[in-house]
Amino acid sequence: MRNPKIRPFEAHDYPAIAEVLQAAWPDEAQSVDRLREDDRHAPEIKWGRFVAELEGQMVGVAHYTQFEGMYHPQKFGVWVTVHPAFRSQGIGKALYRVVLEALQPHDPISILSTTREDQPQAMAWLKKLGYAEKMKYWESRLDVRNFDFASWAGKIEAVEAAGFQLKSLKELEADPQHRQKLYDLWLEARLDVPRPGELSEVRFEDYCKWVFESSYYLPEGHFVAVDPHTGQYVALSTLWKTDGDYLQTGLTGTRRAYRRKGLALALKLKAIKLAQTLGIREIRTGNESNNRAMLAINEALGFVKQPIWIDYLLTLREETPSPS
Repeated sequence: MRNPKIRPFEAHDYPAIAEVLQAAWPDEAQSVDRLREDDRHAPEIKWGRFVAELEGQMVGVAHYTQFEGMYHPQKFGVWVTVHPAFRSQGIGKALYRVVLEALQPHDPISILSTTREDQPQAMAWLKKLGYAEKMKYWESRLDVRNFDFASWAGKIEAVEAAGFQLKSLKELEADPQHRQKLYDLWLEARLDVPRPGELSEVRFEDYCKWVFESSYYLPEGHFVAVDPHTGQYVALSTLWKTDGDYLQTGLTGTRRAYRRKGLALALKLKAIKLAQTLGIREIRTGNESNNRAMLAINEALGFVKQPIWIDYLLTLREETPSPS
């Protein structure tokens, strides 16, 4: 057992934290810019971070936060990451104890954490702490450079022939209402996205900050289907920049009244075509394990499943129902 120095995070720690995360998750792009952007929370979000050092070297990091879009004042997420070279030395346990102490003034009723099935030590540790499986989801990856459009000939054209316009937000920026229309579509599409907690309200202003003020926003990669009869956006599929040589899929969804018309597939094909044009190596996406509709589309397109991610929930006490 080692006795690390654990202290609150400071702004100058970002580069060392990114190094720890990159070592722990080498197939995920980590960067100082990404960490800084993720730390720009809404005012109501309570969060904190602690780092562990041995002989001046950062060897672990832990943080707690709340979820914009799934906000509850007493529900939190906690993640503990230890550099692979320093695991099984009690560093993770020490960080976790400090985080729990920091949470106590906020009177938490539950804590969510996440790991991947190829991390059996982390899975066993969470279960030992009393966490129970809440939700599973796959990350799937598409080899963009070898994608063959011949098998999908006519799919985009068929949707356009039915009267729908398939546009990127870059093409729609001249419309002063394009942000509002995207937000309205997103509000409906998000209702069908599986998640480990209850939805909370997201104001239009906050949504615009998430999307349009993000340094990872890719307007030419945000595609929507437009019903020309109403001008309404009725389906979307989005691509986001990353700090790696891949693009990340955001939300793909269709308004309920417009389903089974091939809109989601056509938009994903538009996204793949853009990625090929940009010389992107890979597109990544995530789907809840029981979301067969979207999994089926991605499987057909050739996305390859990676080890499954698992959300674990620690229930500290039962939630008191709100008075009716």
